Amino acid sequence: MSEQDGVLRPQDLLGGWLELLPEKKRRAVLEVVEGYYRQRVGDPGEYPFTRGIYATMYRGRRPTIRQFAGHGLAPDTNQRFKTILRLGGTGLSTAFDLPTLMGRDSDDPLCEGHVGWDGVAVDTLADMEDLFSGIPLDQVTVSMTINAPAAAILAMYFAMAQKRGISLDQLGGTTQNDILKEYIAQKEWLFPVSKGGQLVVDTIEFCSRHAPRWHPVSISGYHIREAGATAVQELAYTVADGAWYVQKARERGLDVDEFAPRLSFFFDIHNDFLEEVAKLRAARRLWAATMRDRMGTTDPRSLWCRIHAQTAGCSLTRREPMSNIVRVAVQCLAAMLGGAQSIHTNSYDEVYSTPTEKALKVAVRTQQVLQEETEVTRWVDPLGGSWVIEHLTDKLEQEARQEMANIEGLGGMEAAIEAYYPQRAIHASALKDQRRVETGERKIVGVNAFQDAEEAEEDLQELLGELNARKGFEQRQLQRLRRVKEERSREDVRRALGELQRAAEVGENLMPSLMAAVSTYATVGEVSKALQQVWGEYKERDVISPTLSNQELEAITQGRRFSRPTRILMAKGGLDGHTRGIWILADVFRHMGAEVVYAGLHCSMKEVAKAAVEEDADVVGLSTHIGSPTVFFSRLKEELRHYGGDDIFITGGGILLPDDRRFIEERLGIGPLFPPDTPLQEIVQRVASEVDRREKVGLVHERDSRH
Repeated sequence: MSEQDGVLRPQDLLGGWLELLPEKKRRAVLEVVEGYYRQRVGDPGEYPFTRGIYATMYRGRRPTIRQFAGHGLAPDTNQRFKTILRLGGTGLSTAFDLPTLMGRDSDDPLCEGHVGWDGVAVDTLADMEDLFSGIPLDQVTVSMTINAPAAAILAMYFAMAQKRGISLDQLGGTTQNDILKEYIAQKEWLFPVSKGGQLVVDTIEFCSRHAPRWHPVSISGYHIREAGATAVQELAYTVADGAWYVQKARERGLDVDEFAPRLSFFFDIHNDFLEEVAKLRAARRLWAATMRDRMGTTDPRSLWCRIHAQTAGCSLTRREPMSNIVRVAVQCLAAMLGGAQSIHTNSYDEVYSTPTEKALKVAVRTQQVLQEETEVTRWVDPLGGSWVIEHLTDKLEQEARQEMANIEGLGGMEAAIEAYYPQRAIHASALKDQRRVETGERKIVGVNAFQDAEEAEEDLQELLGELNARKGFEQRQLQRLRRVKEERSREDVRRALGELQRAAEVGENLMPSLMAAVSTYATVGEVSKALQQVWGEYKERDVISPTLSNQELEAITQGRRFSRPTRILMAKGGLDGHTRGIWILADVFRHMGAEVVYAGLHCSMKEVAKAAVEEDADVVGLSTHIGSPTVFFSRLKEELRHYGGDDIFITGGGILLPDDRRFIEERLGIGPLFPPDTPLQEIVQRVASEVDRREKVGLVHERDSRH
């Protein structure tokens, strides 16, 4: 290995034993090894790019330190952006709140309890202007985690830059804009699959011609993995999604080399350290082969799999949150050894909220310590040639190829999504992993291993203090939105939205019409509704149960059954799309003898309460992972009372801060409530016991003949 250039050579794979062979055998062995090396590994910067897309990798350019930020109103997040830059961050990554992600306005009734909660609220161009006030857009790259309304948000960003006299060709950054993974995993959608994809291609086409430094799509395996996928599924579905976008752009008439160099990828980095290193190497090789063999391009820049990596949010634990700092550091090192171009390190408190300032600083310092103190950046693909790394890289690639072949056999990714193939596969993997945790096969320190019986809440005090300071932002945003609507020209908005609809009807590229619409201060929600009137909207067909085996169900329930016929309505809190827990618990409760009804996604608490009474439910199980749980549970209880369902038992769970949980259980009389890491057996025992208790004290009554 050369100290001078930090690059491993083919003969280095063999170690010193090569010199022990006779010269003839030595040449033969070396020929085989060099053949394998050139075909499967290659030098850094050369096909198949297993070892990295650049010849010098971090010796030439270190990974961008890109931290996620977004909470409350645009001015609040603007201050956080400036803090990140002051701490040494080299890129900004924008977290939008759930209403914005869903293409809804802050004053939409379904958005109550979500506004500014887990990201910044952006309703109009005025918010975008405040969000980036005082930030040199032509000197910093900006990433935006937005998908269904990504084209509208990008149009706002471009319109804002033009108002500041900055041409689009000076802007560098990325919109996530990967709508396929929303249908697969995250459930933040607006339009039918084909129309959602069409809008993505519009941004690809527009950026390739007007904003050459902008990456219009970050093809995202991150949320697929967070939903419960394996590393192989994450790899296969991400590359398959990317191939679908490329094919659709080709069908539009675009030359691959016109836009492919600006596609990027976004991967999740988990705790299986060596597998995660190998996964990123396999991703580069798989994408390069896909682009060369299927899309027919040989331009190296079109073959590059540029990777942004983020440490695994789902690996963070609510218990002993300071231990998350260690998890994040290990995952970040895996991303670096895997050759990512940009890295986001999660903050230790993200299991509760978007990062607080102290936790953010620790996350930034984690990357800086790894870059400046470990000297890892001196070497190009330092683990290349390791027996286990090369084996895992080959294995992951081969298994991902097989899964991609399964998708192609169904007619491609769009058809596979319509058939619910990837969704069901991910659900099954999530369930398997849940069982591994439940049985202790997969250890999580502080959760099912090395538990501290005297755990206190001291680690959360600073977090709670900052979150309390954030309260009240929903009303402030509603006031801001009302003011913008009053000051804008209604006629200009009406005319611009009409032109947008006309362009959608005839199939024009919508980016010019979107930029014109948002420049009138039309809202994200108005734009979304205008397009839905033309295109319609996507509807999830049903809840997808993982279908646990009887043996697994017996292990969870330990023979426990409900003592009386029980009907349970399972529901989500507002716009929240995290349904993994509902699928599992639906099977468990059915096995216990209950009839389970699913309320569907994106329901108001009024709709949930009405459905509970109409379905004659005994229990409502409300899951809330995003937004204010106190708002959702309070509103649900209020609406049940309105519909005459006071006697319905309310339980549920999700992301619950200690004070919120106490308020809901003690002041509202709701519960028991269950945080995400609660063992299934505990949920079974406590829910069944509460149903029994309520019957004994006369809090339930016989309903209709179905009981």
